[in-house]
This record gives sequence, structure tokens and C-alpha cells, in this order.
Amino acid sequence: MYKSLNAGLVGIQAKGFEDTLAIAKQFGYGAVSYNPESLEAEGVDVYKALDLMGQYGIIISDFGFPVSITNQEAFNESFSKLEKTARFAAKLGIHRTTTWMMSSSKELEYAENFRFHTKIFKLIAEVLREYDVRFGVEFLGPKGARTAYRYPFIHTIDKMLELCDAVGTGNIGLLLDAHHAYTSGLKGAAFAKYIRDEKDIVLVHINDSAPNIPLDEIPDSPRYYPGEPGSGGNDLKAFMQALANLKYTGPVVAEPFSKTLNGLDNMTIAKIISESTDSVWPKINKEA
Repeated sequence: MYKSLNAGLVGIQAKGFEDTLAIAKQFGYGAVSYNPESLEAEGVDVYKALDLMGQYGIIISDFGFPVSITNQEAFNESFSKLEKTARFAAKLGIHRTTTWMMSSSKELEYAENFRFHTKIFKLIAEVLREYDVRFGVEFLGPKGARTAYRYPFIHTIDKMLELCDAVGTGNIGLLLDAHHAYTSGLKGAAFAKYIRDEKDIVLVHINDSAPNIPLDEIPDSPRYYPGEPGSGGNDLKAFMQALANLKYTGPVVAEPFSKTLNGLDNMTIAKIISESTDSVWPKINKEA
């Protein structure tokens, strides 16, 4: 597994693709998250992007998912964007994209919601499979998310994997978020008992939760970077060691919703996030 920098998730305001690569390289990242649409807007074509990645020794680990899955209408309006984005991503060697899924619904009971997501995820995954792109979906663990609307939906790893199996395309799995695993009742390495193969995991978000708070009372935010003041609810060293033991080979991306980082300059943020991630990284599996 390897560290990947998603600049937007930590509040880094990079000046474009090359600036993002330069920051990543300076602070020991092997990859960045970046969107083909952003490259297009910057006037960076495939050849220029590949040249820059070669110069800096940094790959693009994943791209932002361009389709809305909140309801059928939103899906219908945005699905047409997927093929173009996936085609561009494949030329850049990007093989992962992710999204999140709400864990309750205003209108759909569990079974109907399961059928809805199976249908649209199958359509999505089939397009992505043509371009050798894997699709990671994040469930939301906090009680507040699963009780936000009338009908509860998937909020645990085992049920998320059940949905992936129902899709059946072979290229859909988890966006495994440490905070959501923890708030669903799986502290530290406990998530690993549900993982059948490292391919069940497409991408990992690392973040911590507040300590000494009952699980049902932990909100979606704040989330903390490892070692941040106020953190310590989860056991992130055990979480990361479990990923190493599973021989997970994908990206690990920091996703704190952190007030501590507010107002800091780009380099300071990148240094803090890189060093805090390193502090929980398995020493025997630094590049595995």
C-alpha cells in the first residue's frame, strides 16, 4: 500500500496539477488523487500529464466520481459523463474511482433501496470495467446518518460487501473509511474479519474519531488526522497493521475534517498530514 495525497480533502489549495505533484513529492507521497476534468480545464492533455508524472515520480491513484447516485433522476442526468471520464482516466493509468452512499432513505425501504443500488452500480461498474477501473463505495457508519431519514440502509462492511456481490461485476468493492468502520462498531483491526481478499478494498481513508464517546453519539464530523489533539478513539496503528496483514496494495488517503488545519499554508498541511500518516504506518510494510 502507498500514501496518496488528496489535496482538497485536507485543505491544500494547489495551483494546478504540477503544483500538486511537487507538494506530494516533497512530502513523501507516492500518488495523488486528481480528476481528468481538472486536467482538461487546466489545458493539460494526456501526454503532458504523463510527462509530469514521470518527472515527479508520482502516479494518480484515483479520480473523482462524476455520477450522482442520490436518486434515479440525478443518476440519469449524470451517467453519460462516466464513459468519457473513464476513457481519459485509463489513458493516464488511473484504475480507481470512489463515491459514498447514504445509509438511510426518505422514500425507499431496505429491499427496494438494495435493488436500486444494485441496478445503478451494475451499470456504473460495467462501464468502468471496460477501462480497467475499480469502483469503491463508502458506507456511512454514524447513527446520525442511518437515522437521518425514515428508512435505514447499509451502514456496515458485511452488508456493503453483500451489495458488491449482488452487483457481480468483479470490479466493485469498499472505500474503507476508518471513521465509518469505527462508528459501525469495528475498532482498529476488527474490520479485517469481513475482508475475504484485499481486492474487497478499492481505497482507504484514514482518519480518527474522538475518544470516550458512545458510538451512537459520534457524529460524521469532526474527524481527526492521526495524533491530532482531540483524537484517539480508534486504534489506527492496529487498523493500518490489519491492512498490511491483508496485503492491501492500494492507496491510503487522509480524510480529516480538521479545524486544526484551518488557515495553515499548503506546505505545513502537507507536512502534518504526511508525518501523521507515517506515525501509524506499519514499519515492516512501508511500501508493500
